[in-house]
Order: sequence, then structure tokens, then C-alpha cells
Amino acid sequence: MFSKIFYWLVKNSYYLFFKLFNRLEVINEDRIPGNRPLILASNHCSNLDPPVVGSVFRERMRYIAKASLFRPFLFGFALRTLGAVPVSREDEAKAAMVLKMFLRFLQKGENILIFPEGKRSPDGTIQPLEGGVALLSLKSRCPILPVYVYGTFSALPSGKTFPRAVKIVMNYGSLIDPSTLPENISDREARAEILDRLAIEYRRLEAEAFEQAG
Repeated sequence: MFSKIFYWLVKNSYYLFFKLFNRLEVINEDRIPGNRPLILASNHCSNLDPPVVGSVFRERMRYIAKASLFRPFLFGFALRTLGAVPVSREDEAKAAMVLKMFLRFLQKGENILIFPEGKRSPDGTIQPLEGGVALLSLKSRCPILPVYVYGTFSALPSGKTFPRAVKIVMNYGSLIDPSTLPENISDREARAEILDRLAIEYRRLEAEAFEQAG
């Protein structure tokens, strides 16, 4: 059962760690809209990305994480408290099942966190975006809030178990609202338009975060 007390403790413990150890800086929080629920769409290059975003965003989010991450009890407990749902590699590959899960969360008024690249980037650069985030936004009519996390690849690349003291910058982007799409376009064109907007926004957010990181 979800406990607000445990959530507050875990969230702020992570935030304090990243703030002190990785000099975490959050920019452009004024871009967060007041309407809810939201689909937060983040780049993904490190296992640090979910706890960074989860500790920074003011409200609890739901997201999926591979089941192996939950095996260390304390880390698994923290992930669940922050809103993570464990899925096996086989279940993660079942796009329809994951989509239905996210739709249920949104219908209940919960925010969700999704990684449109589908998996961690092997080199820290943005990989081609998969269509699930666009489909989810169109079906739920919920807006997408792009998020770019800079520095986590250097802090904890694949294969490493403990982060390095590298500065992390989390940058919020401009909202992508399905209601602003052109009228009388096909579903396929609508999905392509959303992904194009998201890709453009990621490039802008990366440049802003890089500049801020110095």
C-alpha cells in the first residue's frame, strides 16, 4: 500500500543525495503546467534517470522498470515507493500490455514517466524515438512534458554500480498537447507530428542543459 510518509522520505533522501553528491540542478520548472495528469517523457542513458526524475518532480509518477533492478531490497523498495512497477523483459516487450497499464494510471489521474527511446542509450546520445509515447498521448488526450537529464551517463554508465560525482542537470521542456495538433490529420500523421516535436524539443533541452552544466 502506498505510504505518503515513506514516499516523502525516499523522494527527499534521493534528492538530497543527488543535490550534494552530483550537484543536481533543476532548470525551467516554470514550464511545468498546472493541468494533470501528465506524461513525462525523459531521455534515458543511465539507471540513475528514473530516481533523478522521481526525486525532482513534485508529484508521484508511475513508470515501469526492469524486474532485475528490484532485487537489491533497499533499492527495490525505493523504486516501488517512487512509483515504479517491475516488469520482466518479456512483459516489457509486450507493447499493448504496457500501453494499457499506463492508460489505467492516467485514467486514475496519476502522472506517468516514460522513456520514448525504449531502452538506455549505449553512448549517452538520444536514440530514435518509439511511437508508444505519441499513441499514449493521443489515446488518453493527456499532454506530454518533455524532460532532459544531462550528466547521468557520465555519472553511472551501463555496467557500473555506484555513481561518480558528476554534475547532473534536469531540464523541463515545453508542453506537447495533442489538442494543438492540426485538425483532419490521420492517426499516423498525428503520431509522427508528436514524435517530431519531441525530437526537436530534446535537442533544444540538451543544448540548454549542456550550457547550464558548464
